[in-house]
Amino acid sequence: MKARWIRLGALAQRQFDAACAAIAAAQPPSAPPILLWSEEAARYPFALIAPRKHAPGREKRWLSWGLASAIATYRQFGVPAYLDADIFLHGRDIAQTRVATQGECAVVASSFLMRFPGSCVPTPSVELEEAFRLRLEAQHGWQFDHSWPAAHERVEYAIA
Repeated sequence: MKARWIRLGALAQRQFDAACAAIAAAQPPSAPPILLWSEEAARYPFALIAPRKHAPGREKRWLSWGLASAIATYRQFGVPAYLDADIFLHGRDIAQTRVATQGECAVVASSFLMRFPGSCVPTPSVELEEAFRLRLEAQHGWQFDHSWPAAHERVEYAIA
């Protein structure tokens, strides 16, 4: 199944949340799943947006469904993160998560640390993106195409 990977560039959290809400609200039930990716001061925010037909039937399962690939990606980089309502590392919350219904879609949003513990240099976005993309494709059976938000998905259009 085809899916869309949308890089939003460097955005503040409020801008990312607004873009996520606008894009999710614009999706029909037949839309392909979308992964939004951004960069912020110390992390890489992301959001998985998928029509509800692709998500597990019970909303309480969406968190693990949406973030299993993120946990696997952390572990691929040698970071023993785990999921417990948020993403944790060594008992500390390292990424707040959000699960919501927006329009016809399930939305699972979180972030990756830009600098992994024990590393002074930031993890390059391209390496982290590629590892995460491969994990998502393996878990869900999707194939991502890079794309841009369409005109009807943009925040400016949703507000107007």
